[in-house]
Amino acid sequence: MSATGLEELYSSPLPAARTGALYNAFSYPTKISAESVALFIACHTEPGDHVLDVFGGSGTTGIAALLCERPTRRMVELAAERGLKPQWGARDATVYELSEIGTLLSRVMTHAPEPKAFAAAARRLVDAATKREPTLYDAEGPDGQAGAVRQIIWSDVVACPRCGTETTYADTRVRYGPLRFDDQFTCSCGHTGSPDDWKRVLEDVVDPWTGEAYTRRRRVPWKVYGKSATGNWSRAATEKDAAAEADALARDLPAGAPIVPLRWGDLHRSGYHQGMSHLHHLYTARNFRALATLWQLIEEESEELREALRLLVLSYNAAHSTLMTRVVLKKNSKDFVVTGAQSGVMYVSGLPVEKNVFTGVQRKIKTFAAAFEVLHGLSGEATIVTGSSADLHLGDESIDYVFTDPPFGGYIPYSEINQLNELWLGKTTRIEDEAIISPAQGKGVGEYQALLTSVFSEVGRVMKPSAEATIVFHSSQASVWQALASSLADAGLVVTAASILDKTQASFKQVNGHVAVSGDPLLRVKKRALQLSPPVAATMRDLALAEPRPSGRLPMTPRQEQHRYSELVGAALVGGVPITMDARAVYRMRGAG
Repeated sequence: MSATGLEELYSSPLPAARTGALYNAFSYPTKISAESVALFIACHTEPGDHVLDVFGGSGTTGIAALLCERPTRRMVELAAERGLKPQWGARDATVYELSEIGTLLSRVMTHAPEPKAFAAAARRLVDAATKREPTLYDAEGPDGQAGAVRQIIWSDVVACPRCGTETTYADTRVRYGPLRFDDQFTCSCGHTGSPDDWKRVLEDVVDPWTGEAYTRRRRVPWKVYGKSATGNWSRAATEKDAAAEADALARDLPAGAPIVPLRWGDLHRSGYHQGMSHLHHLYTARNFRALATLWQLIEEESEELREALRLLVLSYNAAHSTLMTRVVLKKNSKDFVVTGAQSGVMYVSGLPVEKNVFTGVQRKIKTFAAAFEVLHGLSGEATIVTGSSADLHLGDESIDYVFTDPPFGGYIPYSEINQLNELWLGKTTRIEDEAIISPAQGKGVGEYQALLTSVFSEVGRVMKPSAEATIVFHSSQASVWQALASSLADAGLVVTAASILDKTQASFKQVNGHVAVSGDPLLRVKKRALQLSPPVAATMRDLALAEPRPSGRLPMTPRQEQHRYSELVGAALVGGVPITMDARAVYRMRGAG
């Protein structure tokens, strides 16, 4: 690709384009689609070249390198929109990732099984699990007809601050006609106040699966959604629904069910996590039993399909099987919309949702098979390594291009979240090598920077003299950007251009964080020339003040204004200007917040 072509690639924001089977197959935190990454790979390399990702995450770079052989329609469209003419063809990839779940995903997707064989095995798996637990999700409909659970909304139990009368949190908050959450509730004793001020009721229980006594928040089924021969229905929960959960808890679990402690860290909250010391405490007993049954039955399938089947089950697990699954209100909706867990956190609401695991996994089969249709039979080689990128097995100057997105400081504690899937695998992420700012791990900015430097030093070692790298990064904090800039400089790497990855939907933390920053800078990086760079006279404040202010009648939208910090940081990195201002300081100086 010519220099002009690469300049065009970095000249305008790139859409995240996280759509289709390749994205939907696995609910894993990803920052950019494989199709968008493939465009960068195809423009920076030629067929047969070797691509590296040192923070592999969900394996996007490895998938993208293989896709260059068989470009999707979206890849062709992205190139045409920018006037690019990449050389499509097979590339090889090496992906390093610390997490066990990340490398499982990477291995399966870059060595995709034959789609029809996978789909047949997956259907057998769900059928066998349903036959082994035939009554697990049984529930009567409103008219007493036999049916099955689709999902159940559970509720914390709360007590009136004045008289101690117990009721459900749902009953204090939820109102229909129209559906809404009320901020006030009046008890039978006459006390009126905010339901959030009502004390959560605790209960002392003995866990039959560990034999240990513990105290937890009391939760009860509140509303049941099911399906019978006559169609879908919903009703208030009854004592029978609570009894079904008790029955699932009382019976022995399948062999190999992971009754193991959680490793809590920065995401632990003493309130809604009270009593949750082991993995199974994050589930209803029924859902944990369903997953354990599927997990055991995977061993009865052929060895070449087992990893793909494990990935299928885990793809549903963390996002939809736990008590972190939730309901949301949408305008003009007659009932709740059930959604998955919030990405990047381990929040358990006062109204958690229990979904039917068997039907949920069943629905995933078609999506996975569609993804494997795209990826099966590609000729490029992908090497997936579970381990630290601070010690690459690759030879000096052997890599043609690097695409990677490092952890964003303390943005998401991936190893803590990953354990929801990794404890099923029996192996968890080695946190010693995790590049993160984490009070729980005792890692500050200095430790984070040192880990980044060790990785980027290896990147510099293995890059060919003419090779380039693209780095995706995001932060609203100057200290985190300083850590990245220093690690690149110490590794002998320099930023030569910057653009924006324009997400169409911000993450939970971007929406609810202290300072919103939209868009992740895409940094073009190469090895630094031997000659010393001239001293930098400009400051970040100078760059911010030099930016054009909105003109005309229409001011910038909040989203456009939030892009400005990402653009400003990119300009500073390219110009060698020290990053000394947080997003909050930039917005305040520009009168935006």
